[in-house]
Amino acid sequence: MIQIPLTPEAFAAKSQELAEKHNITLTGHEGTLSKSGVTAGYKYEVGLLTVNILEKPFFVSTDYCETELKKFLA
Repeated sequence: MIQIPLTPEAFAAKSQELAEKHNITLTGHEGTLSKSGVTAGYKYEVGLLTVNILEKPFFVSTDYCETELKKFLA
């Protein structure tokens, strides 16, 4: 699980950036996202985005997936 502090404005900006640059769409404040065989659940509550890896290829570590997600969201 990763947790990233984000203001509501930063969450909106990151959502738009993910859609435009990475073809990842966040629909609302809670849901799932998928990219390259990795599926994660996310929940945004005022000030904090929490992301959990739900599915991934067996040969890819959870730590690697979380590190890559942090790069997208930082």
